[in-house]
Amino acid sequence: MRIDLHNHTVHGSIDAVNDPDRLIEIARGRGLDGICLTEHGKTKTPLAAELARRHGFPVFGGMEVSCELGDLLVFGVDEVPKRLITARAISAYVRAEGGVVVAAHPYRWDLSPKPWIGPRDPHLTIEKALAAPLLGLVDALEAVNGWATQADVDFTREVCARSGLPPTGGSDAHGPHEAGRCWTIFEDDGIRTEADLVRAIRARRFGAEDQRPLEDRGPVKYYNREF
Repeated sequence: MRIDLHNHTVHGSIDAVNDPDRLIEIARGRGLDGICLTEHGKTKTPLAAELARRHGFPVFGGMEVSCELGDLLVFGVDEVPKRLITARAISAYVRAEGGVVVAAHPYRWDLSPKPWIGPRDPHLTIEKALAAPLLGLVDALEAVNGWATQADVDFTREVCARSGLPPTGGSDAHGPHEAGRCWTIFEDDGIRTEADLVRAIRARRFGAEDQRPLEDRGPVKYYNREF
């Protein structure tokens, strides 16, 4: 199954303009078998279940939680307590509750930085990434992200290969033109519920695919995105 694990809508993320119903139409039109709504914050959107019923299409709820080590995609829990602010505490809670954690665009700020900020670590190496605590706190790494440069994608795939963590794919769509261009390919064809999705991520039988045009894999120009 092809599932886009990372998307935002106007109803849950202040930096997004995606209409949820249109997002589902785009996902279906691009041949996806399911899509995840991962709004910013610590609460899962209830809209996913409603959309799934209305469209007869698998729509899964999740969230994108920010912490000191970056952003984490969380699946399998309804919310993360506000008091939990560190990656270690968030990961421990989610896993204890039966959920899974995916590191969202883990090296974006190093390899796909905003033009006016620059890289967080201009000397990042594979060895540094492998030694970082993040890898012990997540179940997968988002290797293919719709806003990533090709260098970022290649770097994250190499970290996955050497660490044993599986790669996921997600469009990280904030506008409709970005939707359904990156996804995760699961060997399991029976993913219909969020519980199914959690089990599939935990089983690690999946890969990531990037369907963006080559011209969209260069340096990301955040200040000139067409929504």
